Amino acid sequence: MADLITADRTRTSSTTEAPTQVSRTRTIDELVEDAGHLRNVTRLLGDDVAEASRQVSEVHHQAFQAQLNTKARDMAKRPATEMLDELARRGFAWRDIARLVGVSVPAVRRWRQGESPTGPHLLAIARLLAFTEILRVDHLVSDVAGWLEMPLVPEAPLTGIDMAADGRFVDLLDLATGHETPEAVLDRWQPGWHERIFSEFEVFEASDGELGLRPTARDDD
Repeated sequence: MADLITADRTRTSSTTEAPTQVSRTRTIDELVEDAGHLRNVTRLLGDDVAEASRQVSEVHHQAFQAQLNTKARDMAKRPATEMLDELARRGFAWRDIARLVGVSVPAVRRWRQGESPTGPHLLAIARLLAFTEILRVDHLVSDVAGWLEMPLVPEAPLTGIDMAADGRFVDLLDLATGHETPEAVLDRWQPGWHERIFSEFEVFEASDGELGLRPTARDDD
């Protein structure tokens, strides 16, 4: 800043501005190098985010397994007949209960009539009931039985019942919470499912105009 003296001897001040610097034009090589650097940084950040997401998912799954096991052991204190009746009231067919517990329908019938299931079977019944309770209360799936009966994807004859019968409760949790798509869960559960299913089944148009799925016709040898 410099002081100026006018004709009437009045002292004023003014600001001395630095000259504007003209930026150098960057070469195409420099632009390419900078863009490549930004891509590398973005990739590294993406890798970090993916790893963090994987670790959080693993913690979530472990917490859910602990929650499910705790609830199942608590519910296993109830009589088997009471738990079976509760599952029936929630919309489960006896054949589905038998499949999900890993026994025959006659075995379930005997339990309903008062015969005591083995310890592992009692825990399996309680585990199924606990799972339905978690979905109903914590994840707002009001009709768990109906939800499990739906095809996971429209073009595949695989349902949540199939997945639950295979013990894939964690995958069903990811579906209920919306953390995974049905296709991603199927890829994790049955790799190559898409190619295998479409080699065994074909889509057709039914008489009512709706699309359906049926076994692919094969020529007899």
